[in-house]
Amino acid sequence: MNKGERTKNYIIEQSSSLFNTIGYKATSISDIMSATGLKKGGIYNHFESKEAIARASLQHLINTLKCKYKEEISLSSTAHGKLNAFFATFSTLATDQIVIGGCPLMNAAIEADDTNFEFDGEVKDGFNGLSGFVQKILEFGIDSGEINKKVNPEQMSIFILASLEGGLALSRLYKEKKYLDTVIMQLNSQLF
Repeated sequence: MNKGERTKNYIIEQSSSLFNTIGYKATSISDIMSATGLKKGGIYNHFESKEAIARASLQHLINTLKCKYKEEISLSSTAHGKLNAFFATFSTLATDQIVIGGCPLMNAAIEADDTNFEFDGEVKDGFNGLSGFVQKILEFGIDSGEINKKVNPEQMSIFILASLEGGLALSRLYKEKKYLDTVIMQLNSQLF
């Protein structure tokens, strides 16, 4: 990787937590300059606009989580183990262990709902990918006899994500992980 690519990646890495905590609209170029230590020209040498940095930062956050989900899920051979690995990885969003600021998809979705958001398509694609990921685990569980065949994998994956995101929102609001832990406990009791 050459110096220009390293600088571009550095801008993305430093900006991603800003966008995920402050918001995509509220984060300014001055904020990015402060976080990176670069001047405006140094930033715009690598990106044509703040929106381009925001889009790259969102994709960086999504890819970071996706890789972690895959890594953790691959360690288990059962649907129960895979789902618990997914839940455990998702739970880190309450405590900023993998990414700072909570779920980047939910944060961006909330902002997209309230404003003219230039890349809501990426947010929808991210949720679709995450839902599909959970759906495959559920299908695996149904095929292996771990999960009741009456469970609709597509509907249940939507229910799981909506429940997890709600539990995460409450856990971050109250700064208590018990809300997300309760949701996960209830999901496990319904599935296994």
